[in-house]
Order: sequence, then structure tokens, then C-alpha cells
Amino acid sequence: MNYVKLIFDLKNPDDADMLSALLTGMDCQGMEENDTQLFAFFDETVFDEAAIREVLLPFPYLFKKEIVPQINWNAQWESNFEPIRINNEVGVRASFHPPFNDCKFDIVITPKMSFGTGHHETTRMMMEYACETDFENKSVLDFGCGTGVLAILARLKGAHPVLGIDHDQWSIENAKENCERNGCSDIDISDIDIQAIEQTFDIILANINLNVLLETLPKLKKILNAGGHIFLSGILVSDIPKLSECFTGLGFTLHSQKQKKDWVALYVN
Repeated sequence: MNYVKLIFDLKNPDDADMLSALLTGMDCQGMEENDTQLFAFFDETVFDEAAIREVLLPFPYLFKKEIVPQINWNAQWESNFEPIRINNEVGVRASFHPPFNDCKFDIVITPKMSFGTGHHETTRMMMEYACETDFENKSVLDFGCGTGVLAILARLKGAHPVLGIDHDQWSIENAKENCERNGCSDIDISDIDIQAIEQTFDIILANINLNVLLETLPKLKKILNAGGHIFLSGILVSDIPKLSECFTGLGFTLHSQKQKKDWVALYVN
């Protein structure tokens, strides 16, 4: 199987983070970067250039395109993956890193092609919110679970039941592996469509892009238990006015927000 390689020139330090978040929701199979360029790889059989150009349309990003042979993604992420710490409470690492013995929760993640290791600002802010939240005996939905790291953290903090959903089959397989690796095999990882979910939840975690959030917020409101909480990210500062209008129409209350660089995370109910 060949891959389509998109090559982006980086004009400022924030470009790589911005492109990473935008393309992750586009079935991107992996990324690399150096000081001046970001390389994004897509399965040639499902590559949708028109959809990618539409997502990038509001942003000043142009790319070149190449066809490359199959890539050993495990070798790629192993060479670049660094452990991280969140609020001295959670450590996220690969299996070949030493444990975080001074953290309450030591999470081992093998990201492979999935998004969500805590390195990106959006995941980090969601993990910060999770550290501040009481999950004991709470039902949780991790919408767009990626590696499963947020679902795993919620479960380790006492949440039950926990459901993680993602549209990408590779993420589903990867999240299941990571749940097993962290002693959380009772987390339900599924590719069920959000609109088909009938159960309700005390806490919803949604680290996903703006368009998906705007489309699904009415459904999230419907499946949120009374007094429940929703934590959202994958959102740019410039997205807040659109979301605020949607919040008002649905009767949500915005309680707080976090910001790192151009990205925000929101707590609403």
C-alpha cells in the first residue's frame, strides 16, 4: 500500500500544531516535522484531497503532494515520542520509558497512527480538566477517543461505565490495546456513530474539530444526564463566537475555559 505525502512549509512556530490538529480528523495516518516543514501521510486508497482542501480553506496553508511506499509507523513514533507530565498527577509515556513513580497515574500509550498522547495543546488541556474532575462512579463518553488516553484516565479515576468512540478503525484497535495495557479492559471502545447512542452520561469528553462539535452538540446535550458536564477541545480561540451562539441556543452554560497558544478547551453543562 502506498501513501500520499503532503508537504507543508512552516512559516511560524504554531503552524505545525495547527496543521496537526486540522489533519488528524482527516484520516491522517502519521506526521513528521522538522524546523521548516511538516509532512502528513494518508492511505492512498482513501485519500480525499477535496475534503482536505475544504478543511484548510480558512487557513493560509499550501502543500505539495508526493506518493511514497508503505511506512513503518512504529519506528517513526518510537524515535520521536517523549514522555509528558500533567500537573504532577498524570504521566503519559511509551512502554520503553521508565515509569512515573512520583505521579498518581502512570499511563502507557502506544499511539501508532492515533491522535491523543497529551503532547498537543488540546489533549493536554483536556487532561488538565480531567485531573480537576471527580470521576468516581460517573458514566463517561470519550467522543473521538483516538489513543483512548482520556477514557483511560477517567477510568483510573473511578469512572464506570466508560465508552470511547471513534470513526477510524485504526484508532479503535489502538485504543483497545492501550486500555488493556493500562488495566482498563472494561472500557467499551466502539465505532458506533454518535447519533446512534441511546445511553446517557454524567461526563462527556469531546476533543474533536469545530464542525463536528457544531453538528453534534444537540445530540451531546440530549445524552448528557441532568447536572452532567461536557469538556470540549479541538477548538481555536477564533471558534468561540460560533460555539457560544450554539451554546446559547441549546441552553448550555459556559463555566470555564483554558487556553494554550491558539487552542482552547471549554467546560459547559
